[in-house]
Amino acid sequence: MKLYSIRPFLIYCLSVFISTCSFAQTTLSAQDRKESKDASETKTLFKGGVSPKIKSFGLSFAPLVQFGQLGPQQGGILALHLNNKWEIGASFLGSMRHRNEIYSNDLRQNFSALSLAYTPNANKLVHLSFPLMIGVIRYQDDAILASMPGPGGRFDNFYWRNGRNAFGIQPGINAELNVHKYIRLFAGANYRLAIGNDELPELSGLSGQVGLKVGFFNQKINKK
Repeated sequence: MKLYSIRPFLIYCLSVFISTCSFAQTTLSAQDRKESKDASETKTLFKGGVSPKIKSFGLSFAPLVQFGQLGPQQGGILALHLNNKWEIGASFLGSMRHRNEIYSNDLRQNFSALSLAYTPNANKLVHLSFPLMIGVIRYQDDAILASMPGPGGRFDNFYWRNGRNAFGIQPGINAELNVHKYIRLFAGANYRLAIGNDELPELSGLSGQVGLKVGFFNQKINKK
């Protein structure tokens, strides 16, 4: 009697177990398909979806002056702005002191680089920006200058084309002020590190910089 009375309970437990396993299998299969789909999708920096990946763009030119352990330098940055946060462009900085003289006690150098920057809160009146320059540092070679006949190199920049070079990376931090919709002032500090066989201590150092960005920064892209 006890075995007969407990049989319905065992059948009920078995049916619940089978139903639970079936539901779990269905759930896991759906989850596996979702994870498999997510794994096959390419992850991107700018999210896609219904809205476009790039919602706004801009273009600016920024003349700047840099001063510090590398000596006074001047140059500029031409940059494309994306989503009012990211900047990508080209930059150039060159020594100001004795720049057009053949013989000098100062190490003349220039820095041609890819320029990147991230500005998280560009719409605030005063905000921070995090620039990064990656490129090539070229500097004069005294042996080449000593062998040059006459002042020819003064006019054709012979020492730049035939000098030595090193890889350079220059991270920094700037404070920016939105003076106008199309004008931003900035000032900050950075450190340039030179790497390579032709690296010299004079190529690395801490600098401050001031500059002016002129252009449009947040041109909206119309959705279609």
